[in-house]
Amino acid sequence: MNNAGPRQQRGVALITVLLVMVIAIAAVTHAILRNRIALSRTGMLLANTQLAEFVGGAEAWAQVVLERDWEADKEAGSRGENPSADHAAEAWAQKALEFNPDNGKIRIQIKDLHSCFNVNNLTAGGSRGGSRGGSRGDSRGDSRGGSGRQGGEQKDVFERLVRNVSGKPELAKAILDWLDADDTPQAPGTEDDGYLGLDVAHRTPDAQITDVSELAAVQGMEAEDWQKLLPFLCALPETDTKINVNFAPVELIEAVQPEANSEEIVRQRESDTFFSDYGELASYGVTSGSGLVFESSYFLARIAVQLGDGGDYRQYWETTLKVDQGKGRAEVLHRQRRSFSTGHMQELLQDSSESADDKSRKTK
Repeated sequence: MNNAGPRQQRGVALITVLLVMVIAIAAVTHAILRNRIALSRTGMLLANTQLAEFVGGAEAWAQVVLERDWEADKEAGSRGENPSADHAAEAWAQKALEFNPDNGKIRIQIKDLHSCFNVNNLTAGGSRGGSRGGSRGDSRGDSRGGSGRQGGEQKDVFERLVRNVSGKPELAKAILDWLDADDTPQAPGTEDDGYLGLDVAHRTPDAQITDVSELAAVQGMEAEDWQKLLPFLCALPETDTKINVNFAPVELIEAVQPEANSEEIVRQRESDTFFSDYGELASYGVTSGSGLVFESSYFLARIAVQLGDGGDYRQYWETTLKVDQGKGRAEVLHRQRRSFSTGHMQELLQDSSESADDKSRKTK
């Protein structure tokens, strides 16, 4: 009985020591974890800062190469040569240009945005109405907009494109109602009344859009339809842009001028031929009032950047640029970060050690 007290006290002391050890271990573990989180956060901030510098450098390079192209065209014009043909053989149009700074990768590809249909053309002077007639074929977009006649022509081109690509002409009406300024539906449910009853209610913008991805939400648009249409559409901040015949796909040339031999035009381009005046296109059934032109003002820089060999920090950006055809300045209009999981991103950041033969086989 006399020894029970000291033994009990020793037991309490042992429990107290163990409790203190547990608290100390927990505190140390928490401190280590907090330190690791802080280090990870700092590393991520530093990586994002470096990636932002990579993206900025890629944009600056795109501006320089486009401005140099404008200067080269101007010099060619002073020698009596054609000054205004943009085509796939020019320096800016080469595929997946590579830059490899220390511990990083930069891949950039510039796309001609006059190779797709500008959906904001449908808002010029009202997307419907207007008699059909020829435009002057001016190769520079007019930021002041267009007449009802021009809007009617663009509507005709767009309807042919959607019908030929998707096989669903009703989608053209749904997209037109998404963009036009009035609230009169061309098809059932394609104006506000058709969208306000959805689970996530919204209205049609009835105005120009800044990102063509908005059109994926129009009535009747299935994922398969959108994947078919997306490569042929873009959204530019003007309402009278034309199509560059040196970059346009067959489907778009057919929509712009159905009488043209579009397949032969594209076949000639693939043989390293480019077009610089309407006389060269006359034998293919193209006239000067067709809406097909030879120079471009809008471009899309696709930029993929990576920091480190493991690819822990990677980003993909798309930057829209405009070249002022009067001054030759290339201006960044806007940039947007896209999902890294896109196939194009993966293609741009493919291992630079891959042989040229392997790359060419992938593109075939």
